[in-house]
Amino acid sequence: MAPKIDQTSVEQQQANSKLQLIENDGETVVWKRYPEPLSKRYGKKIFINLPKPVPVADKNSLHGESEEDFNRLLVHFSGKLRLELVSAGYRVVNKPEPGALSLKVAITDIKRTPRDPSVTEYIPIGMLIGASLHVAGVRDETLYVMFETEIADSQSGELLGRSLTRVRGKNIEQSERNTLDAMYPALDAKAQQIRERLDKEFPGKKPA
Repeated sequence: MAPKIDQTSVEQQQANSKLQLIENDGETVVWKRYPEPLSKRYGKKIFINLPKPVPVADKNSLHGESEEDFNRLLVHFSGKLRLELVSAGYRVVNKPEPGALSLKVAITDIKRTPRDPSVTEYIPIGMLIGASLHVAGVRDETLYVMFETEIADSQSGELLGRSLTRVRGKNIEQSERNTLDAMYPALDAKAQQIRERLDKEFPGKKPA
């Protein structure tokens, strides 16, 4: 079963903001400041405000591998997000400018749960087999990545929207450590979700 989205990380921020809940379907929770679409005040210009790659230490150091992995994830996601936006007619700008939106995305958690049962495992005997395999460490697990996304005025910093999203990655063996390959599908899906969400705010709007 997929893990629930934990909203405690943004409860205090929500209390201090003017955002209103507009969607909660179990996989995505969305808050927005103004009821009208963003296209009323903004063009299709996006400043992707992601963290900068960190300097990678000596690979023999304690943190070298994690920093290198972080950079690879960042480069992959940044490239995928830019491709999604540009292909849909958005203009990606390199710095804040008038009429542009700032987009921040952060991974807030990574969870693993036993993969959803197959059709045969819904049969009572099959369910028992699936449960036994998991206890024995044989049945694989599904990796889920939790994201927090914020959209703001790129110049004033006024927060216009926020979302928490659960995105599914790959199935991995129970004994296997989390890997970049298992996370890439979740990053790709999140980039597409961001573009689709923005498309709702710019219906039929011509490219910037």
